Amino acid sequence: MSFKSIVKHAPHLPHMPHLPRHDYTFRECLDGTAPVPQDPFGKGLFQLLMAGGMTTFMVTFNGVLHDGLSFIVTSHWMYPLILCLSLGMRFLFANRLAGALAPHVHAAVHGSFARNVAMSALNVAMMAPVMGCIVTMLMHGPDGFFAQLAATLPLSAPVSLLVNLFVVGPAVKMIYHNVIMPTTGTHLFQITQRYATNWAGVFTF
Repeated sequence: MSFKSIVKHAPHLPHMPHLPRHDYTFRECLDGTAPVPQDPFGKGLFQLLMAGGMTTFMVTFNGVLHDGLSFIVTSHWMYPLILCLSLGMRFLFANRLAGALAPHVHAAVHGSFARNVAMSALNVAMMAPVMGCIVTMLMHGPDGFFAQLAATLPLSAPVSLLVNLFVVGPAVKMIYHNVIMPTTGTHLFQITQRYATNWAGVFTF
């Protein structure tokens, strides 16, 4: 029996833990049906993929917005730097702030897609101004800093929201659930089930 068949019939089997799906569509990843991982390993990997995707798109957009297409050739060093800075921001305070505000957002907003939009907007509201300041300072220095920021942030913030919501977010969910988890999650489930069965047998004596 294939793994997909096991997943399909798992809810009908007694004493069988619910198995994660590995066939989420783009629409399900877009509308919030596909969950964000909650285990420490999954959270860390998901954050890394999200940060990598957002860095690639938004550093390119902001760099071209500031300096034109020559940015891609002359300032490619900025990609790993911004990736490290964005990951540092996420782990230092942004994740905690988003986690603290998430219950209030879920209580105020109804519907999985609306909640997905609200959480994306929350994350962009936290990250876009700070990252915009960093990119502007790196590219132009303090001279004319506020003028450059005022000219670019109103463009980069909505683009960041659209990229997060319609491109990077769904793509990362599909990669995580449909590509990564079938090769790692299945083995983890089998190991957990095997050892759980063995320990259950020990404690029944």
